[in-house]
Amino acid sequence: MSSVKRKIGQEGRIFQEKWGFAYFFTSCDSVPICLICKQSVSVIKKYNIKRHYDTNHAEKIARASKPFSDDEFIKECIVSAVEVICPEKKQAFLNINLSGNTIAQRIEEMASNVKQLHEKSKNFLNFSIAIDESTDITNTAQLAIFIRGVFDSFDVTEELLDLIPITDITAESDLYNCVEKCLNELEVDWKTFSSITTDGAPAMLGVEGGLVSRLKSKALTYGVELKSFHCIIHQESLCSKKLKIKHVMNIVIKTVNWIRSHALNNRQFSALLEEMDAQYGCLIYYSEVRWLSRGAVLQRFFNLLKEINCFMISKNKIVSELNNIDWIKDLAFLVDITTHLNVLNVQLQGKNKIITNMCDLIQSFTMKLKLWETQLVSNNLVHFPTLKQISTENNDGKKFISHILLLKDEFQCRFVDFQKYKDDFLLFSEPFSINFENVREDLQLVLIDLQCNTNLKTKFETVGIPELFKYFENNYPKLQKHFCYILSMFGSTYVCEQLFSLMKLNKSKSRNQISNLKLKSVLHLASRSSCANIDSLVQNKRCQVTSAARK
Repeated sequence: MSSVKRKIGQEGRIFQEKWGFAYFFTSCDSVPICLICKQSVSVIKKYNIKRHYDTNHAEKIARASKPFSDDEFIKECIVSAVEVICPEKKQAFLNINLSGNTIAQRIEEMASNVKQLHEKSKNFLNFSIAIDESTDITNTAQLAIFIRGVFDSFDVTEELLDLIPITDITAESDLYNCVEKCLNELEVDWKTFSSITTDGAPAMLGVEGGLVSRLKSKALTYGVELKSFHCIIHQESLCSKKLKIKHVMNIVIKTVNWIRSHALNNRQFSALLEEMDAQYGCLIYYSEVRWLSRGAVLQRFFNLLKEINCFMISKNKIVSELNNIDWIKDLAFLVDITTHLNVLNVQLQGKNKIITNMCDLIQSFTMKLKLWETQLVSNNLVHFPTLKQISTENNDGKKFISHILLLKDEFQCRFVDFQKYKDDFLLFSEPFSINFENVREDLQLVLIDLQCNTNLKTKFETVGIPELFKYFENNYPKLQKHFCYILSMFGSTYVCEQLFSLMKLNKSKSRNQISNLKLKSVLHLASRSSCANIDSLVQNKRCQVTSAARK
């Protein structure tokens, strides 16, 4: 039997589309052509096409398909762009190390540069601390300690002293040991310790073994009577919780949750709002732990009351209170009073707040409550515009006097610890108008000298407090010491709360493996920067560089 030589053209081979996806080939006039290098393969056969791809392109394609986070690929893209733009700088870019460890190391170095407290603390005339504790996403207790120091120039520094992870119980002794260790490592002069401000938790304020009482005992050994304060913002928030109109809040929360928690209801309600050209596009959930949540929820609920009622009726979920005028009046009053409370809360927020100014805001609100009490007796609703909008009777305001009285009593009771130092605060904020007979005897003579200084009195009317102190020129050392003492005090733990918000952004469900050391470094930078997420910013910059290089 004679062998016949095989002819490829007679075998009827055809190009398969799956080779195009697998090996970047296409068929042109029955000839396989590589889409990458435009070379052709003589035989339409998978083996030949795969061999061409593996030999010439597989390695490069594998590298190019890596994600942007791959440091070698990022560097290769940057260097490729540099070769075109400025080839003389190629070697400099080749020397750049973009590894994740280097980024983290750089953040730690930047954080250590920020923490120059050892040198600063030596020049503190007075300092105070604010302490708060919260739990991160991994259930690790994080103790935040902020320090506020005043220099002889009356300049103030306020920054994070330490963020300490506590893996065991957060007992009073554990908190005290952490704080004492931080202060000792900083080598502060305990004789300049002015005050401590906390969130009022039992572990902080225990009468015998609490953190505050332990620190007071420690400071007393240095001859210092340490002042302690419960955060003004927390106390204001607790006062507002006393204003409970449960029959209003329960209906509001239940209705909002029924609409928002069902996807179909939420979509249909949003469509209804759009159709009715409503002021808002949706409802918002109520969060009890957020200071401003109740006011925002109530305001939006009242403004969408008509639309909510129509929607609930269409769903055969009738809420009788939405048609009850008395209930709606209670809702309107709650909207107005929570709006006033939210305005106060926002005024109290912020860094570098002077404690006397915060106390002035509380005193101002207490006086407003007295005014509203008087006005409601005569049914004057000028400061309750929402209630006034739906008022139908001449005695609508009188039924809410009891709520105003309850709120006023709560404010007067809760802020009694600040009232104890009223004269000291007044000497700080109104040195030219306070009666010198009401101040400490060791300050009376020097205060008289100050009040008779017409130049400083004129300067006070121009620049105010605390800028006035910079013009003393060491002529009133006793008063200067007192002013630094007050200026160093924290009025709230707002800086701690803000830090915990940054912590939740940086240590989230998708980034819960970040170490405590790196978290502290990032937050040291974030607490001093307007950027809420330093680490994310670094990663975004890397992605931007990569995208630019690819383009």
